[in-house]
This record gives sequence, C-alpha cells and structure tokens, in this order.
Amino acid sequence: MGLSRKIFQKTGYFLQEIARSKIILQAVMVGLISGLLVVFFKVSINKLFGFIQNFISQFDLSHKLLIFPLITTLGGLISGVLVFKFAPETKGSGIPFVKMVMARMGNITRVRTIVVKFLAGVAGIGTGLSLGREGPSVQLGAGAGALVGKIFKMKGTDQGKLIAAGAGSAIGATFNAPIAGTIFVLEELVNKFSASLLFPVLVATVTASSVARHFLGNNPSFTIPYITHDLSFEGISVCIILGIVAGFLGVAFAKIIYKNNEFFEKMDKIPNWLKPAIAGFGIGVIGIFIPYVLGSGNLSVDLLLQHKLALSVVVLVFAVKFFVTPFCFGSGAAGGIFLPMLMLGSFLGYIVASIFNMFGFHVDVVVMAMIGMGAFLASVARTPITAVVMVFEMTAGYTHILPIMLSAAIADLIAEKLNHRPIYASLIVNQVKSPEAKLLSSLLVKNYMKTDLVCFSSNMTISMVQEKIKNYSFKTYPVKNDKNKLLGLITKSDIEDAIFQGVDTNTEINKLMNPSPVTIEPSENLYIAYFRLHSNNAQCLVVVDKNNKIKGLITRQDINKAI
Repeated sequence: MGLSRKIFQKTGYFLQEIARSKIILQAVMVGLISGLLVVFFKVSINKLFGFIQNFISQFDLSHKLLIFPLITTLGGLISGVLVFKFAPETKGSGIPFVKMVMARMGNITRVRTIVVKFLAGVAGIGTGLSLGREGPSVQLGAGAGALVGKIFKMKGTDQGKLIAAGAGSAIGATFNAPIAGTIFVLEELVNKFSASLLFPVLVATVTASSVARHFLGNNPSFTIPYITHDLSFEGISVCIILGIVAGFLGVAFAKIIYKNNEFFEKMDKIPNWLKPAIAGFGIGVIGIFIPYVLGSGNLSVDLLLQHKLALSVVVLVFAVKFFVTPFCFGSGAAGGIFLPMLMLGSFLGYIVASIFNMFGFHVDVVVMAMIGMGAFLASVARTPITAVVMVFEMTAGYTHILPIMLSAAIADLIAEKLNHRPIYASLIVNQVKSPEAKLLSSLLVKNYMKTDLVCFSSNMTISMVQEKIKNYSFKTYPVKNDKNKLLGLITKSDIEDAIFQGVDTNTEINKLMNPSPVTIEPSENLYIAYFRLHSNNAQCLVVVDKNNKIKGLITRQDINKAI
C-alpha cells in the first residue's frame, strides 16, 4: 500500500510540474509555426516546379535546349546570391548546421536565416536542381524553435530543446511521419535518448504533422497501388543482397558528395554565389533529356511504385541521379540530399529485384523499392532506426517492417565496416565557420593528440588495473586486444566505483568498460573533434586508424590549447 501511495504521489507531482511549466505551450507553438513553414515551403516548390514544367512543355526540343537551362541557371543564381550574400549559414542541406547549433557551435535565431533558407530553397529546388526539401525544412523548423525560445527568453539547454523540437516537427510534417521525426532528433541530432527532450519533441512533431495533414491531406508520402503479400524465403535472400549492395553504393555516394564539395571549393576564382548557377546550367541540360532527375525526386518515386517506368529508364535515371545530386549539392545551393537518397534507394531496390526476377525469382519489385529506401538511407546517413521507421510511415508499408529492418541493418553494418561516418556529421566542415572554427578546421588531430597514453588489455582484472593506475595521473584508459585494436574505454572512476560497490576484484575489466567509445582518425581536423566531443558529451576521443588500432587520445583541453 505504501509503495502504491508513493507511486501515485510521484505521478501526481510529475503531472503538476508539467501543468505548471510552459513547455507544452512552447512545443505547440513550435509545431504550429514549423508545420506552416513546411507546408508553405512544399507547396511553393511544387507550384513553381509544376508551372515551369508546364511552361517548357509548350516548346520543341530546339527551344527547350535554350530556355530550360536558362531557367535552371537563373534559379541556381538566385539561390546562390541569397545564400552567400545574405545568410551563408543557409548553404546546403541545413541539417549539419542544426547539428552545430545543437552542439552550441552556431546561431540560428535570426529571422533572416529562415527567410533566406525558404526563398533560396524554393528558387533552387523549384526550378529543378537535383536537391531535396527536407534539409531546408529541418533548418526552417529549427529556426522556428529558436525564435519561440527567443520570445520566451530561453537560453542554453532549454532553447536547445525547442530547436530540436522544431527540427523533428519539420521532418514529421515534411514526410507525414511524426514517429520518424521524433526518432530523427534522438538518433541524428543529439545522438542520445533524453526523457526531458522527448516530451517537447513529441508534442511539436504531432502538432506539425497535424497541421500538414490539415492542409495537404492524411496520405502517405508515396502512393503504393496495392498491398503486397509477405516476402517469401527467396524475397528475404534478395533483401540481404540488397542491403549489401546498398551499403557499398551508399558509401560511394557519400564519397562522391565529398569530392564534389572539394571540386567546388577549389574553384576559388569563381565567386561562391555563382557556383549554384553552374549546377543549375548542368542540371538544365540533362533535365531536358532525363526529366526524372529534376528536383527532389518524389514524383519519380511515385511513378516507379506505380510501374510506370521501364527498367532501362530506371537504370538510366539511377545512374544519372547518383552523380547530379552530389554535383548540385556541392555547389552550395540551398537544398538537401535526404529525398534524393530515398529516391536512389527505391530505384536501387527496383533494379536489384528486377535482375533477380530475370533469373527465375518471383520478387515484388515494389516491395524491394520500399526496402531499398531504408537500406540506402541507413548506409549514407548511418541512421538505421530513422530509416526503417520513416520508410514504413511514408509508404504505409507496415507489413514489411522486418525485411526493411534486415536490409537497413546490413547496409549500416557494411558502411561501418568501410569506416564510413554519418554524412551529416562529416558535412559540418563545409558550413560557415567563425575564425576559431576556421582555425580548428585547418589543424589535424594527429598533431595535437596525446600519444603517451596507457592502454590495458581486456582480460586484465580490476585488482590488476587498480594497482597499475596508482602510477599514473590519467583518468581515462583505452582497452585493447592483443593486436592493439580498440575494444573500449575505462576510467579511473569506473574502477573506484566497482570496488566501492563490492564487485569482485578478479572481474575482468571488459565487464566494466564502455564498449562504444567515441573515436576519431588522426587525419581528421580539430573542428570535427570539437563537434564530436560536444555532440556526444564526451571528455575525450580515442584516436584510431582505419583498422581501429589505437594511436592516441585527444581531449577538450588539447583542442583549447590549439586555439
């Protein structure tokens, strides 16, 4: 009876605290503003894109070759001028910048940021640049959260909650996927589960999704013409192959993006505001002959899922989209890669299934297209949970969640084995930087890491380590195997706590260590190290090479000394 009373008292107190707080009102406000921004953004892009396509369809090929590249070049130019002349923080996707803000490495409270991101995104994507609207939507939503926080004079962690709520609500409203929007925040933006963060994110995401459904209808993002049956054994085997292929191609896609970023950065004689116009001209010429690669790609996915594209066309579109999206993205235009990744994944799944069917298999190509979305996204973004939930919410393909999970997990594992880091974290270095950040991005980890570290073997016992650490002043110790490969991390306090709690001192330290320490490679820069420390709330990073062999440690103090 006493326990029940305590539970009720605690529950009542918790509910009273929620009722007293302003968090519900604030989260609802964020969701409303974010939802309206996303709806208006989506409608504006679709209207402009539709108008241009209808306009250009009136002309013959010779006139199209002149007019359409001019339109896309103008769209890229407008996007470039808006971004680089008025708000450089709005270049590209927007998701890396929001991650920076969440790590307190950027500011998103300016109204100008929202206005420029909106207009530049509409100008570029609406005219045909091969980019997605979801990244800009996330930045718009995060901006809405920051503005609401500013109105209520919130700072630090409290404002960060509203920024995260705005970002998640934008994903939920964009894809009609409120659950995925919530998971996206936890998996991609903050990299951890937080009960205090979950509540405002859920409220804002549900609110924004409700706004989007009110104006745009409660329909899945992609229309499936029929409900397909469960996959057979041969279907599951194709899922496994698809996951492997998506894993390798996803990593290749990310590398092409990085190369295109470097390509445009090296064009230092051309002003930054002009570079999106170059991308616009290129996509304009290609788009005349292959219109399916234009824009985000959602219309092309709908055609694919309704069996309205021949296999030869699907292969061609996949190959071209695979390269033109990184080209457009590298130019710095305001647009993302999330939707293009989903398009590429769906086309890849369709292609893989079609190839197997040529050899006597009977695999549903539509189901494989759905599964391909999740697998490709999981490989590139390294967010398998978001990928799985988003795909089944976007397609209402709830019966196929298990094969989607299987394929996404395999793709993510392949990406991990290839040492591919999450793309949005890797893209942070391409964002606008303060003088300090510019300095950090020019300094390499290998020149500032500690190499005189002490490592322990995983089979050492608590008593052995306790005796060893008496001779050292270090607080953190990597745990290795006999090949000097990193297995985990253990701290002095871990050992002290274990002894205090009465743990058997003959226990091996592999039972106590953190098996998933945050790592970085020697060739990466201090800016990435700084971000990784803050976003993971870590005190140090273990420096490892591509084979996971321990090379050193780097701490916040090491980075601060470099500035």
